[in-house]
Amino acid sequence: MAWTLGASTYVVLAWWLAVVFDAPRTKARAQSQDQPSAVWFSLLLMSVFASVAAIAMLLSNSRDMGPWVRVGHVAVSALALVSSWLLMQCIFAFRYAHLYYQSELGRHPAGGGLQFPGVLPPDYFDFLYYAHVVGMTSQVSDVVVTSRPMRHLTLLHSLAAFAFNMLVLALSINVMAGLL
Repeated sequence: MAWTLGASTYVVLAWWLAVVFDAPRTKARAQSQDQPSAVWFSLLLMSVFASVAAIAMLLSNSRDMGPWVRVGHVAVSALALVSSWLLMQCIFAFRYAHLYYQSELGRHPAGGGLQFPGVLPPDYFDFLYYAHVVGMTSQVSDVVVTSRPMRHLTLLHSLAAFAFNMLVLALSINVMAGLL
């Protein structure tokens, strides 16, 4: 429950930023952030996958419980999975924005690394859109990846999303088999 609450809070705040920040404010915030990217980013991703392991343990321990308690465990697990998946997409969206706008400061060459359709500069919604498309499909859609660092990050995101989605599928099959 604590994980679901924490992850959901992060997701709600991320989407709130997307609502209130236009492109210039997104750019300013992404450029001002000088986060220890590898450590912070890795920690967040590991915690997302650790939550899946915790969910699997929660579900495996629910076999000896009554039907209503088991349904409660499955519902809590489903909420935790959804919030973990959304958290992963938000983590990558902020990472994409950071990398995109850091390139304008000369910290990462080759332009922003993503070419969004249209003429308006990207805001957080554009990065959330890109991250969610990669997270759902493990591929890009109408956004063109134009730099090597962004391709590396997109590849990492695709692999992480594929692994997460496969874990969710395996858990779902396991839960359904356990309920039968």
